Amino acid sequence: MPSRVDYEAAGSVLEDALAHAIDQKSVPVEWVSYARSVFALDAKTWTPALGTILLAKSVNSQIDTMSLKVDPKNDYSYSARTLCHKVLVPAAVEHNFSIRNTGREPLNNQPFFRYLRLDELDRVKNPADRDFFVDIAEKAATLSSQEAASALSAFLKVALEDSSKIQNIKIKSDGLTFSAALNAVADFLRTDAHDRPRRLQAFGAACLDLIFHEVKSRRINDPSTDLPGDVQVFVGTAVTHAMEVRGKPVSDSELAGFVRACSAAQVQRAIMFVDSDYQQPLNLVDLTKLIEVADVQVAVFTSAEDLLRSAALWPDRPLAETIENFGGRMLERLREIELKVNSLEEWARAVAISRGR
Repeated sequence: MPSRVDYEAAGSVLEDALAHAIDQKSVPVEWVSYARSVFALDAKTWTPALGTILLAKSVNSQIDTMSLKVDPKNDYSYSARTLCHKVLVPAAVEHNFSIRNTGREPLNNQPFFRYLRLDELDRVKNPADRDFFVDIAEKAATLSSQEAASALSAFLKVALEDSSKIQNIKIKSDGLTFSAALNAVADFLRTDAHDRPRRLQAFGAACLDLIFHEVKSRRINDPSTDLPGDVQVFVGTAVTHAMEVRGKPVSDSELAGFVRACSAAQVQRAIMFVDSDYQQPLNLVDLTKLIEVADVQVAVFTSAEDLLRSAALWPDRPLAETIENFGGRMLERLREIELKVNSLEEWARAVAISRGR
């Protein structure tokens, strides 16, 4: 039978390693370096993957550190996804340390859920990052349980530092005017930002936050949802609005496909938000018949400025208060969608600069 990790024991090991990290006791310098390097990788999933590997190895020194799933042919395999979900994620929430993912199952995404082993991953955006991580997993394989627990403390030390940096970022949006907010948004959503898709999605959610009480933003590339759009508005369990967010041009057929998806999901208000210098005018006249048949209301915004202007028009509070609220909601949405610290700091700077103009 393949080896199973004792989850109760894993919880105790993690608590001990965390206490060690919090007490600022000595931790292995090389594993602090490895952890910081993994936290800096573009793909966030490598971070909980490293914490899971070190936790598993701390509980059972014979664990195959390349394992992602239980393999009947491998006596030392284990389910990394389950260990992460049952132990690492709840601990991160309870003790407020960062694993760069806020979802319940951070290893349930591409390409991790398709493969049995880390060294089988081939559909990755950055093969060099994968090779780097596999090398770290190989180093973890040589550790004893005690050494792995020390390495886990090093990981948690970095995780606590990262969380502290994120929480210490504040937005001073008092006195932020509407025109200043537009300037900050234009600066922050610049076309060369490497994480622009996430920035746009956070912006779309923050705009809806100004009007609606319950807005949920989907994690990018999240395979676990079947709702249309990237951002949804809820009333109870019902989805009343769905917003699709695009940073690239959208065609008439793509807009029609989104409307059909909303109709099929019984979402009767569809919002298409596209922010691209190359967007061509959409032929909404040809969509009229589809809209009538689908019984879906459709709104199209072809710039961030248009969306913010519309969102700021409807709240039942003064405009100045609405715009101040937007600055903070944008920061929270950026945190929620798991942007790196430097991107959060960039939004804070954009607001501060715009306030001072």
